[in-house]
Amino acid sequence: MKRLITALLVLIAVTTVPAHTAAAATGWALRSATGLSDAGAAISQVGYSTSGWYPVELPSTVLAGLVKNNVYQDIYFGRNLQNVPDLTGQDWWYRGEFTAGSGPAFWLRFKGISYRAQVWVNGTQVDANAVGTLVRHEYDVTPLIRPDQVNAIAVKVTPPAHDCKDLSICTVDWNPEAPDMNAGIWNTMSVDSTGTVALRDPYVRTTLSGTTADLNVYVDAINAANAPVTTTITGTIAKAGQTTLNLSQSVTLAAGERREVAFAPIHVTNPVLWWPYQFGSPELYKLTLSAGTSDTTSIDFGIRQVTDYRTTVKGTSFVGYKINGRPILLRGGGYVWDMLQRWDTRTNAAHIAYVKGMGLNTIRLEGTLGNEELYDMADRAGILVMPGFVCCSAWENDSSWNTEQTQVAQQSLDSQLRSLRHHASVFIWTYGSDQPPASAHLTAYKNIATALHWQNPTLDNVATWSNSDAGVKMDGPYVWEPPVLWWDQSRAGSAFGTTAEEGTESPPPLESLQRFLAPGDIWPIGTTFNYHGGKPHSVFDNINPFTEGITKRYGTASSADDYSRKSELQSYENTRAFFEAWSARQHTQTFGTIFWMLNNAWPSVHWNLYDYYFKPGGGYFGTRKATEPVHISYDYFTRNVYVVNSTLTDRPGLTATATVYNVPDLSVKYTTSTPVSATANTSVQPLTLPAVSGLSTTYLIRLQLKDSAGAQVSNNVYWYSTAPDTLSNKSNWYSTTPKTYANLTGLNSLQADNAVTASATRSTTGATITLANTSPSALAFFARPEITAGNGGREVVPITYSDNYVTLWPGESTTITAAYDTADLGGQPPYLRLRGYNLPTTSTPVP
Repeated sequence: MKRLITALLVLIAVTTVPAHTAAAATGWALRSATGLSDAGAAISQVGYSTSGWYPVELPSTVLAGLVKNNVYQDIYFGRNLQNVPDLTGQDWWYRGEFTAGSGPAFWLRFKGISYRAQVWVNGTQVDANAVGTLVRHEYDVTPLIRPDQVNAIAVKVTPPAHDCKDLSICTVDWNPEAPDMNAGIWNTMSVDSTGTVALRDPYVRTTLSGTTADLNVYVDAINAANAPVTTTITGTIAKAGQTTLNLSQSVTLAAGERREVAFAPIHVTNPVLWWPYQFGSPELYKLTLSAGTSDTTSIDFGIRQVTDYRTTVKGTSFVGYKINGRPILLRGGGYVWDMLQRWDTRTNAAHIAYVKGMGLNTIRLEGTLGNEELYDMADRAGILVMPGFVCCSAWENDSSWNTEQTQVAQQSLDSQLRSLRHHASVFIWTYGSDQPPASAHLTAYKNIATALHWQNPTLDNVATWSNSDAGVKMDGPYVWEPPVLWWDQSRAGSAFGTTAEEGTESPPPLESLQRFLAPGDIWPIGTTFNYHGGKPHSVFDNINPFTEGITKRYGTASSADDYSRKSELQSYENTRAFFEAWSARQHTQTFGTIFWMLNNAWPSVHWNLYDYYFKPGGGYFGTRKATEPVHISYDYFTRNVYVVNSTLTDRPGLTATATVYNVPDLSVKYTTSTPVSATANTSVQPLTLPAVSGLSTTYLIRLQLKDSAGAQVSNNVYWYSTAPDTLSNKSNWYSTTPKTYANLTGLNSLQADNAVTASATRSTTGATITLANTSPSALAFFARPEITAGNGGREVVPITYSDNYVTLWPGESTTITAAYDTADLGGQPPYLRLRGYNLPTTSTPVP
């Protein structure tokens, strides 16, 4: 029976561990190697004193450990990060003790050390050069371990080089580099106790054919003995309500041999399939394998199949994907973890909840690999995962690799594919990002994928500008653009084909800005504010295009509060238009898009759909509106109206209505209705708005979609201008310069009215909110209800809403549900705060 002594925590206080049970351990310590004369042989001895070292819990980078010990404080506030010195010019020691199990075999396993390390156990060096941030390292330490006694481990870490010169985890220009380049034991490590045979990397490869599936099961078996051993590996494939499938195979292993064991294919009739979010239920099976009583391992997996296809759009071949034979429009964002590579279950769950809360179905991991709990959660949630190597670094400068780097790259791929391949959520692997690997390296990569029976499509890279056959474009923009750009298909970055990344600056709401900036740094915008843009001294170290858009379109901001009010509006309309444009022509001209980015590694004003603190803002709710299961949208470029059905269920018998209003008097200048049949997984263009005369400079467009019973299916409000946004011909890899800006200042003349009532009641999952506009004539524009921790407190986060930033016409009301954990109120009573573009702020208790 397998015993796992997890070294996220390692024991200082020695305890007696009963046989065949798992033990938690504590006591890791960290210090600089500078000035320490003792070597690994001494440091890894039981009882070695770590007085003066910093206690840490693994996984932990060097800087994360120092921050936890208050060596450096509030490093995300203002420009405090600049006070942290370069930590890469010295080595660092990690040391811990643990009580071993009974054996007879022991395995020391690291899932992530950065960048290279010397590893010692009980005074003996196990590895003099464990190199590669993404390489898994495993050692048979049976001769070194003292069963049922205290043992010691010491790891001397050499950090990666700055500027992404090593094959490490890099964030390129997304944020400042961590001063330690994320050196340390950044992923989990463990000491496993097994019998003579250990099992590794179980995997089920799925092939669908009609209503049947063939399952190929693989597992690696390792013999820890110094003599041949024969064992029978048995297994089950089980799912509640389904017939359990059994496997069995006898295998003889030579002394010290590791071998892949392949079972005879299993034929399954009418399997329960795994489907992505909005397509169906993400059903999972469990594979359990045992080598007698020596070791047991298990995984969850989905029976599903991903295939790719090519379509030529505007002279370029683009790739699209099908899940279980049904084409899917990829709509996602680029995920990045905390700058110090800290994560936990609560944080991972919040990311997945927010992805689903925005109606997205994909997250891209550009080199941000190794958070396996996130993969597990994505499996269960039906969220697709798009992993691959990072751009603009040693990973793509492969023409100058030395022998070690070549080995590290190949070992990194082997390690990561082994971790990813059984996950139902993982649908692709990208060998390169901006650039494809050199021919020889690409061939080696593909050979590794083949040897590991990788069942999903792969891409050489995701930028047609460097590889015309990439199948995916990467043409920007990366700064704010007016919504019309996404619709104007003559523009770089507009919605056609498949794109791996494009996005805009995204300053968070004022409440979040106040958490990492001093008042004087929030307004007026200056050096410290812009320090929280992209990488310093890059084209992304400011948000000038975004601010220019606010100034020219909504009017010059007069204060931090006014700037935030307008930036939320601008973020909403931009992300809504982005995902609407990509959805409107799905499967004919558009096949997938990744917004750059999903979230931030630290408190940032650039590139996100929700901020570092999980406070949902304009970008979040604009995205959520655009990705409704059945949605009505407006094309800023052609004035076409589209109805998009993102589900696999037909929706006949609908009616689409478009109404145009003047501002501020809300007089109706045009209205029309037409029947719509929304076929599953496609879009239809039921009407086009004509040029309407007599409009105010700023006007409103309201689109509504109702079913045959009159129930509202989709409700969408746009604000635009008789002087529209236009684009110049000046364009580069990250921007297209606007020529003229829409005049949206008419929104500032909307009547402020106190006639909106807001109330909320608690539910088992959070609260139910009711808003009503009792005014006979005034519009409640861009109303934002929030559940706060106490009266005047911060919004409770993480939190998801069924809708938000809503607009109510006179006499209208709406009900919104909010889901949150009451523990996140911090002991404060919940309050309902209501704000709006033309509403006063109110706060009422939630009974």
